[in-house]
This record gives sequence, C-alpha cells and structure tokens, in this order.
Amino acid sequence: MSDQDTELIYLVEISRPGRSEELWWRVGNVGTPAQTSAALAELARRVCRDLLSPEPRRCDRARRCWYHCRVSWPDGVVLDEVEGRVQAFLLAVELWRASAIAGSAIKDADT
Repeated sequence: MSDQDTELIYLVEISRPGRSEELWWRVGNVGTPAQTSAALAELARRVCRDLLSPEPRRCDRARRCWYHCRVSWPDGVVLDEVEGRVQAFLLAVELWRASAIAGSAIKDADT
C-alpha cells in the first residue's frame, strides 16, 4: 500500500449559529488517519472555545448551524459524511465523533 492509500481527505464547513448563509469555518486537508483525527478533535476544541464561549450571545448556543463534514479515502470511498442543520452546542460532539471514526480507519487492501 502506498502512503496515499493510507491517507484520508477531509472537509468541514460550519455556518454561524442562526445564520446558515454566513460561513464561520471551512477547512479541508489530507492526512493519515491519526492526523485527520487530531485535526478534527482540534476543530472541536476550537468550536468550544470560539463559537460556544460565554462571549457570544447565549441564545446562539441553541441556534442551528449548517454543518458539513466529509471524510473519505483518496479513491472517493466515503468513510463518514454528515450534512445538515445542527444545534451549535452539538457541533463539538459531531466533530469528536468524526475524529474517532477517522482515527480508527483502516483501508481494506482488497478495495
């Protein structure tokens, strides 16, 4: 298996709470399952710190964000994908879930 076969491609897009047309965060990259897992976990921490901190309006925490997270192999096989509206306070949970899936990914040599 080449290094490319063991890497994942990920894309995460998050809107501002209550403003689905206003993008708050967009990131995408390629990395090993461990690197991808770490990047998604770091984004979950950033969501807690920047989007859910006490400084934003408290009502923003319950508002919905548009959220898209896709993790796939270079050949296009999707390991995990979620797209839709989610309450802002649940974003970190969604990202930690995706982080766990990415971190445990093993590419089947027969595919």
